[in-house]
Amino acid sequence: MKVLITFALANEFAPWRKLRRFERVSAGASDQTYVARVGLCDVRVVLTGAGRFAAQRAVADVFDGDPDVCIASGLSGSLKPTYAPGEVLAARMVADVKGTRLLHCDPELVARAEVSGATIVEKFLVSDLVISTAQEKSALSASGDAVDMESLYILAAAAQRGIRSVAIRAISDGVDSNLPLDFDTVFDERGAVSIPKVIGQVMRKPGRIPGLLRLANESERAAAALAQFLERYIQGVAAGPLPEIAKAEALAV
Repeated sequence: MKVLITFALANEFAPWRKLRRFERVSAGASDQTYVARVGLCDVRVVLTGAGRFAAQRAVADVFDGDPDVCIASGLSGSLKPTYAPGEVLAARMVADVKGTRLLHCDPELVARAEVSGATIVEKFLVSDLVISTAQEKSALSASGDAVDMESLYILAAAAQRGIRSVAIRAISDGVDSNLPLDFDTVFDERGAVSIPKVIGQVMRKPGRIPGLLRLANESERAAAALAQFLERYIQGVAAGPLPEIAKAEALAV
């Protein structure tokens, strides 16, 4: 089985890359592609960059090789107090924050995520801007469970190609936390974090350093939890449909 997994940023993928020793390869226009064998699966990871435009540029190449399954993964912000940093969530649906687009994740992939230890939630919201304050998160809490910036665009591209897909993310910042930087201004043209821009913000406001260190620690913990989950999950997906899903599909024929 061929499995494609996308992350926005290198830090989201770093613990899994270290754990599985992925090989970096050149693929299309992307130099951020990695491959490994996980159980019975040929896994291909692509770092898309953060945000809508980076994700949309990346999809031109990420589906090379005709994967059987696509997983939009990475970190996200919690929109409900129930979901704390480090928790892995799988969504039944993804939608934009305006409510104008909605996509359903593959039910079998969602069910398998629950068996593998993820918390199943109704909806991930996808925003063009970083949702950075507790006030902004609270305003979105009635509409979704967590927020990111890429899942909708990855899953839409997978749907256009008839590829089964799911969004699975780990919480990096809780609903009550304010992000310590203006993250909308720290990404470069490829959607990667610009270290000089981060340093510039910190130098102007050194009081942000404790919050930045806390976010870094929680993000690292979330990425590590996600890596361990993906190890279990991918091997489970390769095992085939869960008995109850297979039975339902047989009855539907």
